[in-house]
Amino acid sequence: MRIVHTSDWHIGRRFEREPLEEDQRAFLGWLADQVASRGVDLVIVAGDVYDRSLPAEDAVALLDDGLDALRSAGATVAIIPGNHDSARRLGFGARRQALGGVHVFADDQRPPEPWLFEAGGDAAVLVAVPYLDPLTAPAPVPSPDGSARPRTHGNVLADFVGTGRDALARFTGVPSIAIAHAYVAGAVPSDSEKVLAVGGADAVDASVLGGFDYVALGHLHRPQRVGGDHAVAYSGSPLAYSFSEAHAKSVRLVELADGAVASVEEIPVPVGRPVATIEGTLEALLSDPAHEGLTGHWVAARLTDDTTQVQPMERLRRRFPFAVSVRYAARSGAPGVVDGVGRRAGEGIAGAEPRRVEDVVLGFLEEVGGRVPGEWARELVVEAVGASRRAEGGDG
Repeated sequence: MRIVHTSDWHIGRRFEREPLEEDQRAFLGWLADQVASRGVDLVIVAGDVYDRSLPAEDAVALLDDGLDALRSAGATVAIIPGNHDSARRLGFGARRQALGGVHVFADDQRPPEPWLFEAGGDAAVLVAVPYLDPLTAPAPVPSPDGSARPRTHGNVLADFVGTGRDALARFTGVPSIAIAHAYVAGAVPSDSEKVLAVGGADAVDASVLGGFDYVALGHLHRPQRVGGDHAVAYSGSPLAYSFSEAHAKSVRLVELADGAVASVEEIPVPVGRPVATIEGTLEALLSDPAHEGLTGHWVAARLTDDTTQVQPMERLRRRFPFAVSVRYAARSGAPGVVDGVGRRAGEGIAGAEPRRVEDVVLGFLEEVGGRVPGEWARELVVEAVGASRRAEGGDG
């Protein structure tokens, strides 16, 4: 039996405001080709099928076309919702869809029932757990001493997975697969994933997912094994969705034989635009031959010019048509990091000392320019503020 493990399609997502529909359509077409050419029996989608809980009509149509293509290529499909999806919307008509070979496991209120999948004389049993919001999922069962367990993602997931795992006893000799959408402790995230809890409080211990022949994980966009185990892994997203995803993209082909995982192969995804972050003066970025191979990438430029450049994005796009981000790199040794309103940590908040007008203006210039203003700018600001105070006849 051959199974493809994929996740985090995020259909409907944009890259820095640029549409990705054609790239996502190309991926789904390529995946259907892989199903047909490699004789894949089952495609597992481990959550974040859509990018929004209320997807746009175009996104729904694209998923519909993609699922039709996978079914026409010969694969059954098993899907769970992720934290970006609405379990209710994704699970609408699940029983009817199952009749057509698309199985959506979206019940986040009852522990999963193992699902036996059979194809070509082989079998596998799946325990598919949708993303569980700790605030809306059933409360964790009490501890053995009767005390309440905290409502964390780890605890509610442990209860659901544990119930499903216990029910595997009646499937003797059949390889088992768990599907989950979670941040497993020790795995490497990127800038693309929504934080499930502050400070990683909802990281799940890998032991929660023990006892299965294979664990198909979703949520993190970097393909990776958990703890070096090829049978507990993230497939990663098929496309790059942030500049932190400069790694290769792939899906996982899992082959089962003789009641166990016989092999796991990572199949590179050849479609979609790679990402690159380049840094230097604007003139250097426009002329350096080392960047010639990046003209087809999504490009983020970090300018090191001492002065603000005229129309940097327009000029960059003449060489890099898919440049989507331009910022000024902070100078070495620049004090502090400004937030979205040009305020350094601890400033302008309740209980803090009132900020001087000069500091407010300099903070604004730093936010707009992307760097700490030079001494000449500071002198001009101080002089201008002083002149304004004198003109008003006050001391500020």
